[in-house]
Amino acid sequence: MTINEQISKDFIQARKDRDTLKTNVLRIIKSHFDAFKIDEGREMTDTEQINYLLKEQKQTEEALTFAKDASRADLVEENEAKLAIISNYLPKMMTESEVREYLTEKGVGDMAMKDAMKLAMGDLDGKAEKKMVSQIVRELLAN
Repeated sequence: MTINEQISKDFIQARKDRDTLKTNVLRIIKSHFDAFKIDEGREMTDTEQINYLLKEQKQTEEALTFAKDASRADLVEENEAKLAIISNYLPKMMTESEVREYLTEKGVGDMAMKDAMKLAMGDLDGKAEKKMVSQIVRELLAN
Protein backbone atom coordinates (compact mmCIF):
# COMPACT_ATOMS: atom_id res chain seq x y z
CA MET A 1 0.00 0.00 0.00
CA THR A 2 1.44 3.38 -0.98
CA ILE A 3 1.71 6.30 1.39
CA ASN A 4 -1.11 8.11 -0.44
CA GLU A 5 -3.42 5.09 -0.17
CA GLN A 6 -2.64 4.70 3.54
CA ILE A 7 -3.29 8.39 4.18
CA SER A 8 -6.62 8.22 2.31
CA LYS A 9 -7.66 5.17 4.32
CA ASP A 10 -6.61 6.76 7.63
CA PHE A 11 -8.30 10.04 6.67
CA ILE A 12 -11.64 8.25 6.25
CA GLN A 13 -11.15 6.44 9.56
CA ALA A 14 -10.22 9.68 11.36
CA ARG A 15 -13.41 11.29 10.08
CA LYS A 16 -15.46 8.34 11.31
CA ASP A 17 -13.71 8.54 14.69
CA ARG A 18 -14.31 12.32 14.78
CA ASP A 19 -10.60 12.92 15.41
CA THR A 20 -10.45 16.52 14.24
CA LEU A 21 -6.69 17.04 14.57
CA LYS A 22 -5.80 13.89 12.64
CA THR A 23 -8.49 14.67 10.06
CA ASN A 24 -7.11 18.18 9.55
CA VAL A 25 -3.48 17.04 9.27
CA LEU A 26 -4.34 14.28 6.81
CA ARG A 27 -6.61 16.63 4.84
CA ILE A 28 -3.70 19.03 4.29
CA ILE A 29 -1.42 16.21 3.15
CA LYS A 30 -4.10 14.68 0.95
CA SER A 31 -4.92 18.01 -0.66
CA HIS A 32 -1.26 18.56 -1.50
CA PHE A 33 -1.04 15.12 -3.12
CA ASP A 34 -4.27 15.77 -5.07
CA ALA A 35 -3.12 19.24 -6.18
CA PHE A 36 0.15 17.74 -7.41
CA LYS A 37 -1.77 15.17 -9.43
CA ILE A 38 -3.90 17.89 -11.03
CA ASP A 39 -0.97 20.24 -11.70
CA GLU A 40 1.51 17.65 -12.95
CA GLY A 41 -0.92 15.19 -14.50
CA ARG A 42 0.60 12.27 -12.61
CA GLU A 43 0.74 10.72 -9.17
CA MET A 44 3.58 11.65 -6.83
CA THR A 45 6.36 9.09 -6.56
CA ASP A 46 7.06 7.55 -3.17
CA THR A 47 10.20 9.70 -2.89
CA GLU A 48 8.24 12.88 -3.65
CA GLN A 49 5.64 11.93 -1.05
CA ILE A 50 8.33 11.25 1.54
CA ASN A 51 10.07 14.54 0.77
CA TYR A 52 6.78 16.42 1.20
CA LEU A 53 6.15 14.68 4.53
CA LEU A 54 9.69 15.52 5.66
CA LYS A 55 9.04 19.15 4.77
CA GLU A 56 5.80 19.11 6.78
CA GLN A 57 7.63 17.46 9.67
CA LYS A 58 10.33 20.14 9.63
CA GLN A 59 7.74 22.95 9.57
CA THR A 60 5.88 21.37 12.47
CA GLU A 61 9.11 21.02 14.45
CA GLU A 62 9.81 24.73 13.88
CA ALA A 63 6.28 25.61 15.02
CA LEU A 64 6.83 23.43 18.09
CA THR A 65 10.03 25.31 18.91
CA PHE A 66 8.27 28.67 18.59
CA ALA A 67 5.39 27.42 20.75
CA LYS A 68 7.82 26.30 23.45
CA ASP A 69 9.64 29.64 23.32
CA ALA A 70 6.32 31.45 23.70
CA SER A 71 5.29 29.16 26.59
CA ARG A 72 2.12 28.13 24.77
CA ALA A 73 1.31 24.71 26.22
CA ASP A 74 -1.76 24.32 23.99
CA LEU A 75 0.27 24.81 20.80
CA VAL A 76 3.07 22.60 22.08
CA GLU A 77 0.62 19.78 22.64
CA GLU A 78 -1.03 20.29 19.24
CA ASN A 79 2.28 20.34 17.34
CA GLU A 80 3.56 17.28 19.17
CA ALA A 81 0.40 15.45 18.12
CA LYS A 82 0.89 16.62 14.51
CA LEU A 83 4.46 15.34 14.57
CA ALA A 84 3.28 11.96 15.78
CA ILE A 85 0.72 11.77 12.97
CA ILE A 86 3.19 12.76 10.26
CA SER A 87 5.87 10.42 11.60
CA ASN A 88 3.54 7.45 11.17
CA TYR A 89 3.83 7.81 7.39
CA LEU A 90 7.58 8.30 7.18
CA PRO A 91 9.92 5.36 6.73
CA LYS A 92 12.74 4.82 9.19
CA MET A 93 15.57 7.11 8.15
CA MET A 94 19.13 5.86 7.76
CA THR A 95 21.53 6.59 10.60
CA GLU A 96 24.75 8.53 10.14
CA SER A 97 26.85 5.35 10.29
CA GLU A 98 24.64 3.64 7.69
CA VAL A 99 24.95 6.62 5.34
CA ARG A 100 28.72 6.81 5.86
CA GLU A 101 29.09 3.07 5.19
CA TYR A 102 26.91 3.24 2.06
CA LEU A 103 28.78 6.21 0.61
CA THR A 104 32.16 4.66 1.39
CA GLU A 105 31.12 1.46 -0.42
CA LYS A 106 30.11 3.56 -3.44
CA GLY A 107 33.56 5.18 -3.50
CA VAL A 108 32.36 8.73 -2.94
CA GLY A 109 35.73 9.75 -1.49
CA ASP A 110 37.40 9.36 -4.90
CA MET A 111 34.84 11.40 -6.87
CA ALA A 112 34.52 15.05 -7.75
CA MET A 113 32.19 16.99 -5.44
CA LYS A 114 29.54 17.40 -8.16
CA ASP A 115 29.48 13.68 -8.98
CA ALA A 116 29.58 12.64 -5.33
CA MET A 117 26.61 14.85 -4.42
CA LYS A 118 24.65 13.71 -7.47
CA LEU A 119 25.17 10.05 -6.53
CA ALA A 120 24.48 10.59 -2.84
CA MET A 121 21.35 12.69 -3.24
CA GLY A 122 20.01 10.44 -5.98
CA ASP A 123 20.50 7.22 -4.05
CA LEU A 124 19.60 8.47 -0.58
CA ASP A 125 16.78 10.90 -1.39
CA GLY A 126 13.95 10.19 1.03
CA LYS A 127 16.03 7.63 2.93
CA ALA A 128 18.29 9.95 4.91
CA GLU A 129 18.35 13.59 5.96
CA LYS A 130 19.81 15.71 3.16
CA LYS A 131 21.82 17.90 5.52
CA MET A 132 23.51 14.87 7.07
CA VAL A 133 24.23 13.30 3.65
CA SER A 134 25.80 16.53 2.44
CA GLN A 135 27.96 16.80 5.55
CA ILE A 136 29.19 13.20 5.23
CA VAL A 137 30.00 13.64 1.52
CA ARG A 138 32.10 16.72 2.37
CA GLU A 139 33.91 14.81 5.13
CA LEU A 140 34.65 11.88 2.83
CA LEU A 141 35.96 14.18 0.11
CA ALA A 142 38.15 16.04 2.61
CA ASN A 143 39.97 12.83 3.62
